[in-house]
Amino acid sequence: MRKRIYYWTDPEHINEPVISETVLNTGVKINILKAKVEPQEAFLILELFGTKEMIEKALDYLSKYGEVEEISKVIKRDLEKCVHCGCCITQCPINAIYMDDDYNVVFKEEECVGCKNCVKACPFKAVEIVE
Repeated sequence: MRKRIYYWTDPEHINEPVISETVLNTGVKINILKAKVEPQEAFLILELFGTKEMIEKALDYLSKYGEVEEISKVIKRDLEKCVHCGCCITQCPINAIYMDDDYNVVFKEEECVGCKNCVKACPFKAVEIVE
């Protein structure tokens, strides 16, 4: 099973090895898709792999040290507005958007983490986030 989450570490736990302790204590595998760590704040986009029970245990463990939010958002593109300019491609932190061999912009919606970078980048307002 796979689950993607947003994770904000509480300021008092910034300098603690929360992610590695979660892996060691729960057995879940964690892929860090994005991380922004500053002296008083840490924000991560995490992908957890394991059984349902392992992931639930990991989410409970992570919740002790910060805030967890499940990612249920996906990108939606209005094909009538999209001109395949590619402005959104470089903004995607996990390469869920790419250009194919025919120079068409392709969205891998199942890979989207809902960061909204592509929405902000699109000059034609052809991309939106749906819950």
